[in-house]
Amino acid sequence: MLYIDNPVGTGISFTDDTGYAVNQDDVGRDLYSAMDGTEDDVLWEDEGEDENSEECDCEDACIYAGKYVPAIGYYIHTHNPTAKVKINFKGVAIGDGFCDPEMMLGGYAQFLYQIGLVDEKQRDYVQQQADLGVIYIQQKKWTEAFEIFNFLINGDETGIPSYSQNVTGCSNFFNMLQCQWPDDQEYFGEFLLLPEERKSIHVANLTFHDGSTVEKHLLEDVMNTIKPWTTLVSESICKLGKEATYPPFHPSIIILLPVTVLVMEEQELV
Repeated sequence: MLYIDNPVGTGISFTDDTGYAVNQDDVGRDLYSAMDGTEDDVLWEDEGEDENSEECDCEDACIYAGKYVPAIGYYIHTHNPTAKVKINFKGVAIGDGFCDPEMMLGGYAQFLYQIGLVDEKQRDYVQQQADLGVIYIQQKKWTEAFEIFNFLINGDETGIPSYSQNVTGCSNFFNMLQCQWPDDQEYFGEFLLLPEERKSIHVANLTFHDGSTVEKHLLEDVMNTIKPWTTLVSESICKLGKEATYPPFHPSIIILLPVTVLVMEEQELV
């Protein structure tokens, strides 16, 4: 099992300001350059074993990385035919992925109303704002579209609570069953500061990054779609008898189950 901090600048990985990804082309290219063994040809090749025996299971569990998985899948799919070391692409798993913001943004108002988190007046306001966000997406005004999404649901770039948090009182948009963020979500960073853990994962005194700088560089990419790559990757691995799965995280209110199903149906994945 290989874990990679991706995009570069997250976790223990690091770069200078020119190295941050600003779109999914950058994300896919950077990760593929690490995975294909360009520098030393040792990542996938083992002496005495066929180069095609290695397998790559690319998995994602949450939200925006629903773009990172199709990005690396696309790069593997398009580069494998001519690659010196071919990666045996076994499949993808995208859980709760923000793959197609244009379709997903329009589903918030009705969903929040149906589960009782907003009233009719609030529902109509959310729908009005979401419709405006969709118009911005269609006009390729990515920053303006992100500001709508951030104001309504996300709320991590303004320094103030999102609209949904203000009207529901709940800050945990990953799990509607737990209104507030659980304390254990803060343990990970502290855990990685422990000397024995740093020694065990060979990171010495490298800084652990929270991803906020990476997010700022990718801000104009957030509301752009990666649907064509998702479709291509899914179709290509299914033709090979492999597996593409898109398990939704049911309690989430930032990536909605009904809208996830609609995206899957549109791409004939269910």
